Amino acid sequence: MLNKFKLNTIVRHSALLSGAVFLAACSTDTAETTGKSVDQQNVEVVILEEGQNADDILNPGDGGDGGDGGDGGDGGDIVLTDTPETEGASLFVRANDANQNIAGFEFCCGGYDTYQEHEFTNATGDFVELDGGFWGADVAGHIGERVFSSYGDGFDSDEDTSAAQVGPSATGSIRSPQFNIDKKYINFLVGGGSNQYGSANTTSVLLMVDDQVVRTASGDNQHNSMDWQTWDVTDYQGKTAWIEFIDMHTDDRSDAGLAYLLADEFRAADKAAVAPSASNIVKATAILTSAPTTTGEAAFVRQTDVNQNIAGFEFCCGQFNSYQNHSFRATGDMIKLDGGWWAADVTNHVGDRAFSSRTDAFEADGTNLGWLGDAATGSVITPEFVINKNYINFLIGGGNNEYTSDKATAVVLRVNGKIVRHATGNGEENQVDWHSWDVSALNGQQAVIEIIDQHDASEDDGSLAFILVDEIRQADRAAAQPVASAVVTSDTGHGQNLVLDLGDPNPFYDNGEYYIYYLENLGFHSWAVAKTSDLLTSSFPQTVLPASGDSSKADQWIGSGSVIKAQDGSYHMFYTGHNRDLSPVETVMHAKATDNTLTNWQPIPADTFSGSNGYSDFDFRDPLVFWNESESKYWMLITTRYQNKAAIGLYTSEDLSSWTAQAPLYTEVSNLNLEVADYFELDGTPFIVFSDQRDDSRQVKVLTKQNDDWVLANNTALDGRAYYAARTAGHADERLLFGWVAHNFGRKDGANPDWGGDLMVHEVKLKDGELAVELPEKLRTGLAQTMATDSVFSEGAATATATGFDLQAQSLTTLASSNMKNRWSFNVTSTNADANFGLVLRKPEAEGADKRAHISIDAANNLAKFYFVGDETNQFNPEVAVPLDATAGINFELLADPEAGVGALYINGYRALSFRLYELAEYEIGFYTNADAVSVKDVKRFSR
Repeated sequence: MLNKFKLNTIVRHSALLSGAVFLAACSTDTAETTGKSVDQQNVEVVILEEGQNADDILNPGDGGDGGDGGDGGDGGDIVLTDTPETEGASLFVRANDANQNIAGFEFCCGGYDTYQEHEFTNATGDFVELDGGFWGADVAGHIGERVFSSYGDGFDSDEDTSAAQVGPSATGSIRSPQFNIDKKYINFLVGGGSNQYGSANTTSVLLMVDDQVVRTASGDNQHNSMDWQTWDVTDYQGKTAWIEFIDMHTDDRSDAGLAYLLADEFRAADKAAVAPSASNIVKATAILTSAPTTTGEAAFVRQTDVNQNIAGFEFCCGQFNSYQNHSFRATGDMIKLDGGWWAADVTNHVGDRAFSSRTDAFEADGTNLGWLGDAATGSVITPEFVINKNYINFLIGGGNNEYTSDKATAVVLRVNGKIVRHATGNGEENQVDWHSWDVSALNGQQAVIEIIDQHDASEDDGSLAFILVDEIRQADRAAAQPVASAVVTSDTGHGQNLVLDLGDPNPFYDNGEYYIYYLENLGFHSWAVAKTSDLLTSSFPQTVLPASGDSSKADQWIGSGSVIKAQDGSYHMFYTGHNRDLSPVETVMHAKATDNTLTNWQPIPADTFSGSNGYSDFDFRDPLVFWNESESKYWMLITTRYQNKAAIGLYTSEDLSSWTAQAPLYTEVSNLNLEVADYFELDGTPFIVFSDQRDDSRQVKVLTKQNDDWVLANNTALDGRAYYAARTAGHADERLLFGWVAHNFGRKDGANPDWGGDLMVHEVKLKDGELAVELPEKLRTGLAQTMATDSVFSEGAATATATGFDLQAQSLTTLASSNMKNRWSFNVTSTNADANFGLVLRKPEAEGADKRAHISIDAANNLAKFYFVGDETNQFNPEVAVPLDATAGINFELLADPEAGVGALYINGYRALSFRLYELAEYEIGFYTNADAVSVKDVKRFSR
């Protein structure tokens, strides 16, 4: 047989067929040592049989699935024991008391850190709190009295005396005492979550030999139940090892697995409790491919052209937003990239192009920015794909800062939004090298790959400030040996700051969290979701309901809708199907959740319907479904037209499948529509909010009920025209309004507004019987770190006081700029009830005049308005009507979010004025006056 470890050269035809030959040098000498050319050395001629290729000769006996790396035991007959609970001996013992069964967890009640006091080591996270073995009476299959439980009883500290279960949200890891492997098998009980090592949300026990994971086992998602498992460890006899217990599942419903780990009775034996499972073997080495550029398949494809190699970045010249036009999602500067970079000077590249985070770029107006450079930052996220091979192979170069660094130049694999694999560049400026991830534990899972560059080159940390990537492929052979450190088992670092570039949000509150479902602001507007509980951070967004993109289907595009928990506890999604080439153009579609993650939805095509009984089937969208308690029916509000008027239509149902048209709730003479209507009650008072589609009144407006009629409320708009498509979610003590602050064309400050934008959240309240909006209490609580309020720039007569500033007429003062999300609170008074003053936002310029924007507070006209100085009359400047009296004092809160490039000013806890400022991080913020003096008191500023 040909020895692959003695091969010096393989000459292979580009298309090996049955009967083709290739030549392999068998000598261990090389041309360099013998002085002979390769063709003078001994060679072996191999004839390929039907179906063979070069890898079958290079990697004999592999069978194409990677094998187990030669550590799967002796393959002999397996002898099973009828008494695994007593077979053999305890796997590990306590040095201080060899008779205590710590391998059966028969110890407890030592308080904080009991495990480490019993010679377990390296406790992390919540595991340091565990009070020893957990009473196992309610755990099926347990042996003795106690078991290992990651949700078991624990203590907060040495001083804590009140034991309580740490709960299923607990995460951490711990090691058993070391032991010598001297038997063929390790038998043990395991239960809880089914997520193996290498999965997202790992809940597993691991066998560690030579600091490497060689065996893994998990439960089967049966609540409080354990079963026997067996590891064949014949190949490791004589080795020193330990057991690692790991639970990284935070009980966040990011998958359907149980969020805890159970284990019991680890024993070394020469008889097996059950037949060892091949799925528990962690491969020591991978079988390599000789042709990584062609082995397997592209990891992901473009929705509109599956034959285009976007996984090899073989596209370009689309100028601004080229990546999103090719089915990727881009953030930061990456939105400007002109597609794949011409890679002729990059060693080892494949094809013509590769990904570079510093390559050619364009503004939206076509301005050529040339080479974007090392200062560029952002990320590119691939289309979703299903992992269907054992390996993901890719070429990578550039900076070598890991994804956890604030200057990361890295690539990560995400499953269920969680990071499960990572890699960095190779430190080479013009070279990419093959890297492989073993993803056999993730087969069948939905995933994305995120390419990250957070290195802005502002300081030299020894790492290149960019990332190179090429040719991402799935294959059953590896391009390079996977490294164990690429596997991520952590409960942190998976989320992000709550910044969402989105179309219409469709929020849903459940289980203590806000599920922000939204239309992706790219492609055919598939639905995605990100979850938040604090309005500051969120889970990584996941696509949950893809638009088909098929010109023959009703869901070629999809639009807004809603999620509801039905009376029977099941979860349902209603959404819009849109295809302008079909009749009807718009339909309401229905899907049902298949598990409790609320990320997996099964469409129910039979329930699709469109306008009837006088309702339009051209405009028929944005279904808002809720249970109307007083009517004992489900109600569906619809954006539609009725008798040539804009309408908020109504359909009713008893089963969420069959819907009956009713008279519209509200109509208005308008050439456009009343979009994304929402219904809710506060303290028994019902409200409907909707977004007016007309350019001259594009705001989120309020309807109140008078007798049996819905009418426009006083001061009807909640915010200015920059804020749109807002819907609510929440509970009895908190109701939040989720909308977007419009993007500008080309993502340029001062340009005209575009569709879609960045998320902005207000809280809705009752104020003197009216619907009001204010800064969410969650943001007051979360942004509580005091910031300086010293002036850094002034004009005119502005004087600091004990709590703020006094400004005479024609004066201003500003505080320092900040790149952190921050909030302000302050009160303004004047001797003139009709004073005109406001906030000034100032960007200093090295050359020439600085840039300024104002938020004008015009008490004489009860109006707040945002505008750039010099552009006061622009019809797209946001403004909102609000009653104002400067002598009585006006209370303000300001939210500034530089990462998103948006802000909102809250006025008297009644109305908000949201605004767009992409360069907000570079702007000082302060106060200005016109003809009247004002006193600004109680100025406070906070960050996280």
